Amino acid sequence: MAVSSPLVVVGSVNADIYVEVERLPVEGETIAARSGQTLPGGKGANQAACAARLSYPTFFCGQVGLDGHANLVKDALASAGVRLDHVNTVDSPTGHAVVMLQPGGKNSIIIVGGANVAWPKLEDGISRLTANAQQLIKRAGAVLLQREIPDAVNLEAAKVAKSAGVPVIMDAGGAEGPIPEELLKHVTVLSPNESELARLTAMPTNSLEKILLAAAKVQEMGVQQVLVKMGETGSVLVSGKEPPIYQPAILAPTVVDTTGAGDTFTASYAVALIERQTPAEALRFAAAAASICVRSKGAMPSMPERKAVLQLLKEHPLTEEKLSPPDEKVSRFLQCRHRDGAAATKIETPNRVDSKPNGFQGQASPNQHMPKVMEGLKIGIVGFGTFGQFLAERICGQGHEVVALSRSDYRDVARRLGVSFHRDVNAFCDEHPDIVIMSASIISTETVLRSLPVERLKPDTLFVDVLSVKGFPKQLFLTILPPQFDVLCTHPMFGPNSGRASWAGLPVVYERVRIGEGARMDRCNRFLDIFSSQGCKMVEMSCGEHDVHAAGSQFITHTVCRILGKMKLESTPMNTKGYEDILRLAETGEADSFDLYYGLFVHNPNAVQELQRLETAVACLKKELFGHIQHTSGEQAFSVAKRVAEVSMC
Repeated sequence: MAVSSPLVVVGSVNADIYVEVERLPVEGETIAARSGQTLPGGKGANQAACAARLSYPTFFCGQVGLDGHANLVKDALASAGVRLDHVNTVDSPTGHAVVMLQPGGKNSIIIVGGANVAWPKLEDGISRLTANAQQLIKRAGAVLLQREIPDAVNLEAAKVAKSAGVPVIMDAGGAEGPIPEELLKHVTVLSPNESELARLTAMPTNSLEKILLAAAKVQEMGVQQVLVKMGETGSVLVSGKEPPIYQPAILAPTVVDTTGAGDTFTASYAVALIERQTPAEALRFAAAAASICVRSKGAMPSMPERKAVLQLLKEHPLTEEKLSPPDEKVSRFLQCRHRDGAAATKIETPNRVDSKPNGFQGQASPNQHMPKVMEGLKIGIVGFGTFGQFLAERICGQGHEVVALSRSDYRDVARRLGVSFHRDVNAFCDEHPDIVIMSASIISTETVLRSLPVERLKPDTLFVDVLSVKGFPKQLFLTILPPQFDVLCTHPMFGPNSGRASWAGLPVVYERVRIGEGARMDRCNRFLDIFSSQGCKMVEMSCGEHDVHAAGSQFITHTVCRILGKMKLESTPMNTKGYEDILRLAETGEADSFDLYYGLFVHNPNAVQELQRLETAVACLKKELFGHIQHTSGEQAFSVAKRVAEVSMC
C-alpha cells in the first residue's frame, strides 16, 4: 500500500557481533569473553527499525552482501515492519561490527564497512542513488542520514530531499572524519553526541555551556538546528535564534546495553516531528524511547514499540524540578557571546517552549495537515476469540485503543492485553469506536452483525471484516449497515500460528468497498497501516476476485489437510522429510475448527467447483493406476485386482 509521506532512512546495515568482556584487552593481550552472539544492527538499520516499531511507515535504502548476514539483517528489518523495496545486493560482504560489551552497559565498537561503503559510482566519482530511491525521497515526510555510508551518498540524498522541501535529519555518528561543508548546508537537523560535537568543532564539550557554544559554531557552518545527545545528562536542541531547549534523560532502573540508544533517540525524535509534535514534545518522546532501549541487550532487538513509550511517559509526568538543566548558571542566562557581541541566550525547558507546529523551522513540512498518529485510533473488535485476541495484541502494541465484545468471558485475557472488555452490545456500542472489526466466525457473522444496535455508534463508523471469504461479508455489510457507514473488506491470510513471530511478508488482501473522502479515507489508510507497518504484503483486489483465488488455494488446502487428517496417519521409524511434511499438514487440518471449513464451503460460491475438481483428479488417478493392471502379468495382476476389490468392498 502506498504511503503519502513515509520516513526514509538512507544508511548502513550491519551484523553486530557481540562479545561480553570484563574489560578491554591491552596491546598484545588475549582475553576470554563470557559470551558471544550475532545480532542485527547498523546505525541506519537501527533507526529504520525504531521508526517502524513506533508504527510509522518507514522505508530503508541501503546495501547488503551475498552472505548469511544479509538474511539476518533483512529478516530483522522486515520483522520490525520496515519496507525493503530499496535495499540492494552487491558483491561485497554485508557490513558488520564487533561490539565489546563491558559491565554496566558500556561498549566499544569496531566497524567493517563492507557493502555499506560499496555504493555504485558515476564517472565523476560521485556515488548515486537509484531513480526510484530519489522519487521516494521526494515524497518523504523526512529523510534520516548517518555517517556509516559514503558522504557522497548522503550528500546526494540530502540534495534530492532539499530540492523537494523535505527535511533532512543527520546523525553525526559513524565516521571520525570531518563532515563536508556542502553536506552540512543541506542538513535541517544535525544530531551529534558530545564527543562527535567536540570532534566536529574542535571545541570542548565538557559542560552544557561549552556544548551550547560548540552547537552555535555548527550553526555557523550552515546547519539550521543542532540536537546534542548527552547520554544520562539528557539532550539539548539549539535552533536558530530560538532559546535552546533542554530535555533531561529519563533514567532506566538498570542499564544493560547502551548500543543503539542514540539511534533510538534520533529516530524517535524524527517520527515525533513528522507527526507534528512540538520540538519539546519530540525531545521528551525520544528520551522515553531511548530509556527503554538501554534496558535490553542488542541494538535492534531493544527498539521499543509505541505503546511502551507512551506508558513510560505516563509514568514520568513533567515536573519543574525535572526540567532544570544541570548547570544553574546556564539555566538562568548563558553568556553565549558570538563574534558580533550577541546578547545572552536563555535556556528554555520543555514546559515553556514556543508552541510551533513542528521542529522544521524555515522549511515547509510535507505533512503540515497530517493528524497526530500519537492520538491513536479507537478500534472495536466484535468476537474476542483466538483471532480477535491475536489482532488486539498487535493493535494495542501500536498505540491504538481496543474495545472488545464477546459472549464468552474473556475479562482476564482482555486485562492482560490492556483491552476494554464488554459482554453487552449496548455498552460496547456506547464506547463509540472509530472502527469496528467483525471477528466472529463465518457462520455466526450475520447473526452477530444484526444484533448490534448500530444506531448507538458514531454515524460514520468504519466497519471492517477479517473473514476468509469476501463476497459474503461485503454483501452483508452493504445490506445491513446504514449507508453512511464506511466498509472495508480485508483478509489477513495468516493467524496466531503463522503470524506469531512476525507479520513480515505475510499477505493481507483488501477492498475499499465504501470509504468516504478526507478524514474518512485517512482513517481507512491508518487502519491498513497497522498491517503494512509490520511488513505485510498488501494486496488490493475485489472481493469477487479474492473468492476465486481463495477457493483454488485456501479451500483446497483446508480440504487436503482434512483428508489427510481423516486417514489417521502415524509416524514411522523410517519417516522421509516429505512424509513428515504430510504429517504436519494432517495436524493442521485437525487444528482448525470445522465451522471455519464449513464457512469456506458454504459462503464461497467457487468452493463446490474446486471440490469437484479434486474428486475428478482422484478418479483420474485411480483410473490411471487400475488401467495399468491389465499390463501386469499373471499372478501379480490377479493379486493386485484382488486387493482393489477388497478395498472397494470396505
